[in-house]
Amino acid sequence: MARRRWSGSLDVTEGRIGRQLLLLCVPVFFSSFFQEAYSLVNTFVVGQFAGKAALGGIQATAPLVDLAVGFSVGMGTGFAVVCSQYFGARDDERLRASVHTAMTIALVGGLAVSVLGSLLAGPILTLMGTPTDLMGESLDFVRLYFGAMVFSIVYNTGSAVQRSVGDTRSPSIIVASTCVVNIVLDLVFVAGLHMEALGAGLATALSLVWGCVVTLVRLTHVDGPWRLDVRRLGIDPGICRVMLRTGLPLGLQSSCYSVSNIITQSTINSFGSTVVTAFGLCGRIDAIVWMVSEALGVAVTTFSAQNFGARNYERMRRGLRAALCLTALVVGSLSVVLLANVRALAGFFIDDAQIAELTAQVMWYVGPFYVVYSLYDNIAGTIRGAGESLRPMLIVLTGSCLLRIVWQLVIVPLDHTLHMAMLSYPITWVTTGIAFIFYYRLVTGWTTRTSARRPISPHEASWRPPAGRIGPRVPKFDWHDEHVSSPARLSYRVH
Repeated sequence: MARRRWSGSLDVTEGRIGRQLLLLCVPVFFSSFFQEAYSLVNTFVVGQFAGKAALGGIQATAPLVDLAVGFSVGMGTGFAVVCSQYFGARDDERLRASVHTAMTIALVGGLAVSVLGSLLAGPILTLMGTPTDLMGESLDFVRLYFGAMVFSIVYNTGSAVQRSVGDTRSPSIIVASTCVVNIVLDLVFVAGLHMEALGAGLATALSLVWGCVVTLVRLTHVDGPWRLDVRRLGIDPGICRVMLRTGLPLGLQSSCYSVSNIITQSTINSFGSTVVTAFGLCGRIDAIVWMVSEALGVAVTTFSAQNFGARNYERMRRGLRAALCLTALVVGSLSVVLLANVRALAGFFIDDAQIAELTAQVMWYVGPFYVVYSLYDNIAGTIRGAGESLRPMLIVLTGSCLLRIVWQLVIVPLDHTLHMAMLSYPITWVTTGIAFIFYYRLVTGWTTRTSARRPISPHEASWRPPAGRIGPRVPKFDWHDEHVSSPARLSYRVH
C-alpha cells in the first residue's frame, strides 16, 4: 500500500496498481460529474428560460472559449508533470520552487488572456461566421467569460498542482462548491431576472472567481512542500525552462484542438442556427464520456509521472495496460447507452423534434469512436508523464488537428453537408490512434530518451526516505464529491 507523508497526498510509486489508479481516477470522475452537472444545468436553464437564441449564442462561443481554456489546462498539466516527478523523487525543495513558479506563470498569463480575449472576442466570432441572430447573445456571454479567465487559469494550475501529488479530493470538493454557486446564480440571473446569455455569462464569471479564491485558500493552508506562500511567488529560471518545455507542447496541442474546433464550428455555423444548437447539445449529452476519459487521463499521467520520477519504468507500463482495459470497458459501455437514448436526452434540454433528430445524427458519427480517442489519450498520458510532450504533440497536431482542418477547408466544400463535416471526427481519431500505437510499440526506449530531459538527477531519483520516515498513505474520500480539469469548461467537448 502507498505510504502517506502529508494529508491529502498519494504516493503511487508503490502498492497495487489497479487500486491506486482507481484512487486517482474515481475522485476525478466524480468531480468531473459535478463540473458537467452545472454545465448541463446551465444549458437547461438557458434553454428553458432564455430560449433558442440565447442557447445557440452560448453554444456558438464554445470553440473560442475552448481555445483559451484548453491552452491554460494544457500548460497546467505540463507544469503538474514536473511537480509530480519531483514528488516521486522526494525532492521537496524543488517541488516547492516548481509550485511557486507555476502559479506565477498562471497569474501573469491569465491577466494577458483576460485582456486580449475581451478585446478580440467580437472580431473572432465574426471570422467564425457566427449567425447574425446569435451574435448579440454570443458577445454578451463570451466577454464576461474572458474577463474572468485569469481566475480560471489560476484555478486550473492550482488544481493541477494538487493532483500532481495525488490529491484529487481537494480540487473535487472545490469544484463541487463552484458548481453549486454557478447553478444558484444561473437560476437568479437567467430564470429570475431574465438576463438570458448575459446572465449566464455573469453567473459563470462569478463562479470562476469563487473557485479561484477557494483554491488559493486551500494551497496556502495545505500541509506539505507544495504549500503556496505569496511571499515566495516568482520564477525559478531553471525550473521555468523545464516546465515550459513540458507545458508549452501540451498548451499548444490543446489550443490547436480548439482551432480545429473553431474551423469545424464555422462549418457547422454555415448550416444555420438549428444545426448549431444540435451540435452543441451533442457535446452536452456525451459529457459523461469525457468525464471518464479525462479522469483516466489525469490518473494515468499522474501515475506515470510519479513512477518516472522514481525510475519505476516497468510499473509505468503495467499501469498503462490496466488503464487501457478499464477505458475500453467503461467508455465502450457508455457509448452504447448514449447512442440508444440520444433523442430522449436531447428532448430533455429543449422541446424541439427537429433539433432532437439532428442531435441524434451528430451523435451517430462520433459515438462509436469515443473509445478510440480515450485509448490513445491513455497512451499519450503515459508518455507525457515521462516528460516527453513534443512527440505526442506532433502526433496529435498532425493526426487530429491538421487533418481535421484540411478536411473542413478542402473536403467539405466539395460536398457541403452535415454528413461530410462530421466524418472528420472518426477519421482523425482513428488516424491519431494508429499513430500512437506505432509510436509506443515500435519506437523503443522512449523512457530512456526522455530521462535525459528529466528535471532531477539520477542520485535524486533513486533516493528513498530513511527507515522510520512516514511516507504517503492512501487518502480517504467520499464517492460523491469530486472533479476534473476546469470550472471554465462550459463548452461542448467534441475533441
